[in-house]
Amino acid sequence: MSIDYAARFEGLSSDTLFELEYGGLSPDIAGSDLDAPQKHVEQLLVVLAQWRAELVGGSRADAEDYRRCLDAVREAWLQHSFRWVGGPDLPYPFDLPQAVTA
Repeated sequence: MSIDYAARFEGLSSDTLFELEYGGLSPDIAGSDLDAPQKHVEQLLVVLAQWRAELVGGSRADAEDYRRCLDAVREAWLQHSFRWVGGPDLPYPFDLPQAVTA
């Protein structure tokens, strides 16, 4: 049975990382876990490393899903890294809409 790696990345966004950091609390309330987003992303990078090894080894053929999940991690971490209360209003995602890239 094949591991559904892509399922581990469902719903990943800077919002989910922000939620991990503050646990549903307001950012100005004590009790946040500032390391939680980084720990989560590190776990996902381990998953991506295993998935990549299987793709390179030829035991999997879901490279498009891998790329989509890798891009989701990049985007979520980029957005989270530059997000703070009172910070700049950033577009999500940074990718251009399909109509502009076509």
